[in-house]
Amino acid sequence: MTLNYDASQTFRETQSMTSRASLSERNARFDKLTNIASLVMKAPVSLLTIIDDTGGQQIFKSATGLRGELFQTRSTPLSHSFCKYVRDSGKPLLVRDARKHPELKHNPAVADFGIIGYLGVPFRTEQGDVIGALCCIDHCPRDWDENDIEILARLASIAADQLHLNSAEAGRVKAKRLAEQAAATRASFLSHANHEVRTPLSSIGGATRLLSTLVTDEKARYLVGVIERNFSRLSAMANDLVRIAELDDATASIAAETFNLTEVVRSTVEKHRDAAKTKGLGLTFTCSLKDDPLLLFDAQILTQAVDRLLSNAVKFTSVGEVRVEITPGRSGDGVVICISDTGYGIEAEQLSRLFEEFEAHNPRTARQGAGTGLGMSIVRREVEWMGGEISVSSRLGEGTSFIIFLPNSRDKRCDDGSEGEQEGSSHRLTCLECGEKMSLLRRHLSQVHGLTPEAYRAKWKLVDDYALSSKVYRKMRQAVKTSM
Repeated sequence: MTLNYDASQTFRETQSMTSRASLSERNARFDKLTNIASLVMKAPVSLLTIIDDTGGQQIFKSATGLRGELFQTRSTPLSHSFCKYVRDSGKPLLVRDARKHPELKHNPAVADFGIIGYLGVPFRTEQGDVIGALCCIDHCPRDWDENDIEILARLASIAADQLHLNSAEAGRVKAKRLAEQAAATRASFLSHANHEVRTPLSSIGGATRLLSTLVTDEKARYLVGVIERNFSRLSAMANDLVRIAELDDATASIAAETFNLTEVVRSTVEKHRDAAKTKGLGLTFTCSLKDDPLLLFDAQILTQAVDRLLSNAVKFTSVGEVRVEITPGRSGDGVVICISDTGYGIEAEQLSRLFEEFEAHNPRTARQGAGTGLGMSIVRREVEWMGGEISVSSRLGEGTSFIIFLPNSRDKRCDDGSEGEQEGSSHRLTCLECGEKMSLLRRHLSQVHGLTPEAYRAKWKLVDDYALSSKVYRKMRQAVKTSM
């Protein structure tokens, strides 16, 4: 039974996929089939063979009833093979008594292995190529009938399905390994490329700033401005490349901290007020939540996501307004941040690829806005890292809307009115170190006290949800307020 190139390649890949397992473990599922064949056909030996012409052997993919050396080697030379006749003809082979068979009576297997009765059916790949046989062997003359052939053919079909599954699994493992290697190569390239870009950029930036203080000629100042704008664009791309590399190799971190969503989004909106005013655009912010929710997410990453979306909205809108709205989520199961504009809009073809890397939604406007083509991909990945979702809708000539949904699975509120913090400051937290109130406790601990949240919890013996819902923490805050 000889393998053609494709068949032998499939077999070798399937075998290498499980190279760490023992041979019996690798073929356990196939051995069940030969066990069934041996029992049903009442034959002492059953084999599932693959013919390897290149190696000059038949390989026992599965075997029942073998002893001694054959059990260990699980192969024989092709000179001892009956199954190669099945492979070559593509049809079942019935042999009542091999000692009297015109073609097989001189086969060494008759004398060496005692093969007398033989029934073999083709073993095929998914493409229909015959690569071997499923056979039953007896040590005495045996009369086989059509029912025996049907049973063995059905078992061979099951074996072919299993071979396909093994091959598919081997392909999946190989593809995963290649993908991991490609990701590592890409991350390494991005890291090195960023380093090589940043070094000259730092020199260019410093020289440009110095030059801007020295030149007085209008034409020269204009050229300095061109350099500064392109320096900013390259710096932004370098930062995006670093972030993409971090997300690729999982070195990016999500630091959960308690913050007031309304305050964080409002402050981000205010950063773009002057830019919108310069272009004659309206910039509005509304929040229809009944109260100010305290969320446990990474405030910095969420701020960056909203900032990118707002920046794009202002850049790509020439007339009209940009609106930012915070509303309750579906059935009150979270919150929604909607950033919409009255800009040119995004074509349907580009819309489906908007969150892919280097997919600027409009090459012309992307150049005008100095986009890197990475921002939307970064936004999507970071929002998803926080357990949220982002979607976009757009109509040409009418504008675009981005919607960020944040689930309330990590939305916690401190509704203990006994603290006396509900009047105008329910969204603020009291630091046990100094008694100061703030909306971003994690950042305050790091910048003011040099403490990590873990160290803070350990010092004050707080549970994991210290920031909001711990009754112990609420009592301690009240005590700190009183002592202050």
